[in-house]
Formats: sequence, C-alpha cells, structure tokens
Amino acid sequence: MIESEPTTADAALALQLLQGSPDGLLLMDAEGRIVLANRSAAMMFGYADAPGAEGLVGRVVEELVPDEQRGPHVALRRSYTDDPHPRPMGTELRLLGQHRSGSLFPVEVSLSPITVDGNIQTVATVRDVTERQDARAKLELQEERARIAHDLHDLVIQRLFAAGMSLQSVTNLIESPVARDRVIAVTDELDETVSAIRSAIFRIGTPDETRNLASHVASLVEERSRHLGFTPDLLIAGSLDDVPDFIGDQLVETLTEAVTNVARHAHATVATIRITRTDDTISLTVRDNGRGIDATPRPLGGLSSLVWRAAELGGSCSVAPLQPAGTELVWQVPI
Repeated sequence: MIESEPTTADAALALQLLQGSPDGLLLMDAEGRIVLANRSAAMMFGYADAPGAEGLVGRVVEELVPDEQRGPHVALRRSYTDDPHPRPMGTELRLLGQHRSGSLFPVEVSLSPITVDGNIQTVATVRDVTERQDARAKLELQEERARIAHDLHDLVIQRLFAAGMSLQSVTNLIESPVARDRVIAVTDELDETVSAIRSAIFRIGTPDETRNLASHVASLVEERSRHLGFTPDLLIAGSLDDVPDFIGDQLVETLTEAVTNVARHAHATVATIRITRTDDTISLTVRDNGRGIDATPRPLGGLSSLVWRAAELGGSCSVAPLQPAGTELVWQVPI
C-alpha cells in the first residue's frame, strides 16, 4: 500500500477532531512535557485563559497531578516510556487530576504510544468522571437507605405493632386501675413510636425526586390493610405536593392513629379514608362500620393527643360514633 503525504485538508480535519473531542487530549514527549493539548483539556484543568497554546503546551504533565503524587508519578511515567503500550480507561485505578486552582477531581486516563519524527511520544486521553462518581455515590446511598428502611419496616415496626396488639388484648383483664392505665399509656407510646419510625422510613427510604405525601399515605394504608383484614377505600381530592412538611407529618400521625384504632378496637369490615385539599385547608375523614367509640377520648390517649396537636396548628380534630354503627374521625387544619 502506498501512503501519501498528509494534505492541508487532512491536517485541518485532524485539528477539528482534536479540538472537537469532549475528553481532554494531551500529547507528551519522552520527558513528560506537553507538546499538544486540546481545549477540553485546558478547560478541564483550568488553563484555558493561560498564556501559550491552550495554556498547557510546554508544561510538564506532573503539574496536572496532586502535589503529593508528583514524585511517584515521574517514576511511573519513566517506566511507561521504557515499555510503552496502550492502556485503556476503566482499569480501576483511582486517579485524581489537579485543577489550576489546586482543587482535585477524579479522572480516568488512557495512554497510547505513537511515533512522531522517529521519537516515541504518548497520547493521554483524560476524562473528568466527577458526575459519574457523584451519581454512583448517590445510588449507593439510596440503596443503603432502602436496606435500612426495609429492616426497620419488616423487623422493628411489625414487632412493635404486634407488642401493642398483645398489650391491648389483655388490658380489659387487668383489675387494677393503676396497672390498666399504665398498660394503656405504654400502648399509646408504642403507637407514637411506630408512627415516628414510619415517618423516618419514608424520609430515608424514598428518593427525593419521588418522595411525596400522597405516596406516603397510600403506602401507609396498603401496609395497614394486612392488620385490618381488608383494604380501606382511599380518595385524595386535590394535590398534596406543596403541603408543608410539619402539616404533612401531622396528617400521617392522625391517619396512623385512626387506622390503628380501627384495627384494634372497631372490628370493622369496611373503612373509608378521604383527604381533601383546598386553597387554604387540608382535611382528613376516616369512617368505619365497626362497633363505635366513646365520643370523649381518654385524657391521655392517642386520639386526645391528636386533638391537641390539631389545635396547635389552628385546626380541629374530632371523633364521634356513627349511627347505627361505626366511628368517624374528622381532622382539619389551615394551610
């Protein structure tokens, strides 16, 4: 095959390819001095506005590695020069580049030896992988959060809820009023603990971009359906996306308490849950067809606590029996 001399057009095309690469491209001589660099490399390392051809030509490549690694890098570079061979990216080496400002950033580097005028030179392709590593770290964090949330849900919450149910089942068998009240108080604290853990699970187990109050409510209702023996009818009217967190937390607390009481006390076969959002209020109504409830909550009970919390938000929470059977909880607060 006869090779022709490169034309002006070939040289122009080569220059376009060099400058058009999104990766940094460096051509280095045997002493590690940069003899050619594209604009991507100059911008990556902060030399785009420095004097010289793209700001990097004439510099030694060790200026682009962290200060503490420059000595060892000289030895590595000389070893590569003695035995030049292609080295692709993705070799699991943890490499860092040093910006002109002194800041460090993760990079991947591939090396390729070429012959120029009879001399061996090295082409280094440098890729900034900061975004990729950030995405990987975020994914690993989300996976760890999901694992923790799963363990909390399947181990901690289920055991606490079962313990509360067991305590509730023997409350009426306790003759001493003091002991009975103490057991009831412990049961209420277990309920509050379960609700607090559930809120924590929602926050740590759901990615920010998919987290919303409506999905939290739906997950709560679905999970509690296993204890009820049926799935309540859930209807959400209006958007909950911009409900403040402190109000959303109280909505979830109230719904959790209401559904828990249906499971423990009502012996119901049907329940409906309605959440309505208007311009200036948000309301929750929970109805069941169970055996009803005393119209006046216990002074230190969970329902009584919800009444006080709603009042602190400038709203109200009421619980009343329905006719001929059942219970209705109505919670409403301003936004």
